[in-house]
Amino acid sequence: MESVLVMAQVSKTVMPTMVSNGQVFDQKLVVFATDSFSDQAVLSSSLHQLWAVKYSPTMRLDVSYSPKGALSTFPFPGSTHHLEGLGVKLNERRADILISRGLGLTKLYNLFNDPDVVGDEDVELMRALHVQVDEAVVAAYGWSDVELGHGFHTYRQVRRWTVSPAARVELMDRLLEENLRRAKEEQKLSVPAGRKGRGGQKAAAEVDGQHAQEGLF
Repeated sequence: MESVLVMAQVSKTVMPTMVSNGQVFDQKLVVFATDSFSDQAVLSSSLHQLWAVKYSPTMRLDVSYSPKGALSTFPFPGSTHHLEGLGVKLNERRADILISRGLGLTKLYNLFNDPDVVGDEDVELMRALHVQVDEAVVAAYGWSDVELGHGFHTYRQVRRWTVSPAARVELMDRLLEENLRRAKEEQKLSVPAGRKGRGGQKAAAEVDGQHAQEGLF
């Protein structure tokens, strides 16, 4: 691959970015072996972010992203042309903003998640793009009936631009149900251990010792 997705293992943004593969990656980076912009859109969505916060350890208020807990269990939706296009758009528009303003990813998302930042065209564009990404990811699952209610909401002591608390609970419940459904399908097919396909075949409930009926919150 000429490019791959990477993400700082410890951060409060939980946000991947596409970079050149012609370099040695630091051990503090999580490297996703994909050059798919559809994957970038999904991994940049509020759905994956909420899942990662739930199934990764934390360091103070930062998330220490767990590939085993947050990625291998995440039930990816199917790729769509719309998701691919939004992934490209998010990557390109964000790169333009970072270059033009001399910002790093963390500083940009600090502005993005700051409710006092109003009227900044670049920040408003980023918020609008992430709303579009979330809507496209939800649609890819067939869950467009969920009212996302984007705005500034607090979750685990962190205030950020994301979906509403009610949407968060509903989406997390549906993601867990989908995770468990796929795990059961895998058991029926008797897929040997070590050959788990992407899509969260290992039940997330197993990761934290909970059962689905116990609820997430």
